Amino acid sequence: MADVMKEKLLETPEKRRTDGVSQWSIAWRRFKKNKAALAGLIIVGVIIFIAIFSPIIARYPLNYLASFNEEGKIRVPPSSKYWFGTDYIGRDVFSQIVYGAGNVLYVGFGAAAIAMSLAIVIGITSGYLDGLVDNILMRITEIFLVIPFLLILLVFLRVAMTIAPSGVGGLTTVTLIIGLFSWAPNARIIRGEVLRVKQNEYIEAAVALGASKWRIMFRHVLPNVLHVIIVLTTLQIATAILVEAGVSFLGFGDPNSVTWGQQLQGASEAVKEAWWEGIFPGMFITLLVLGFNLLGNGLRDALDPRLRE
Repeated sequence: MADVMKEKLLETPEKRRTDGVSQWSIAWRRFKKNKAALAGLIIVGVIIFIAIFSPIIARYPLNYLASFNEEGKIRVPPSSKYWFGTDYIGRDVFSQIVYGAGNVLYVGFGAAAIAMSLAIVIGITSGYLDGLVDNILMRITEIFLVIPFLLILLVFLRVAMTIAPSGVGGLTTVTLIIGLFSWAPNARIIRGEVLRVKQNEYIEAAVALGASKWRIMFRHVLPNVLHVIIVLTTLQIATAILVEAGVSFLGFGDPNSVTWGQQLQGASEAVKEAWWEGIFPGMFITLLVLGFNLLGNGLRDALDPRLRE
């Protein structure tokens, strides 16, 4: 009894505060101390806010030829009337950026949802079952790892645009292809984490109690690799946004949807004469990707179970 009381007295205040506190509360406490992660969260939050309230924030309607209709001019430089200037056909660049935020986030979150769903199922199944199942799934994963992803994406988009010249559903096609061909690296990472988690005693106890393999994988293993999945998801969103911007810049995007990559593509013809036409969409792409990367790094530090207070 005396030894127990002595240990209690020697405990630090920080140690006492963490007793009885959930892992998520501790993670949130660590996350709040990370200024870079908070900056990333603010950036992402602002862009999401812009996307949700784009009709209110935008100064002109979608695709409205502001300077052309009002002044008979195109590529008007930034001013109090046109904050980011106008583009090659007279549209307000600021308004187009605001309307494009929703499409950019649609691609990012949509592609990440598809890619991470595949990565979670394949990574957990491969890591826990071992044997023949593991070998088959890992060989399939390796095939996807060596496929020239961007080339396949461009080929699929070219075929889709040939079949449907109007470009209807082009943004969804981009989202699907990005998601279907970008899951493999994340599946490998999740599998490695599952291999570590399955060695823990509580997994052995679940097996001894007769729990089924599927119950163990998705009831016991999945929650303990969730911190890795959350971090990978944020980074996958950033990757999807960059890929879509590159595809649109090359002219393979959906012509019926406004995205920041398409704005860059239109601005590439007059970089010196109208610098504002491309620099502002490029800045927003950079900021959003930076925001997700900072957020992902902060979540990694906050959710890592090996970092305890």
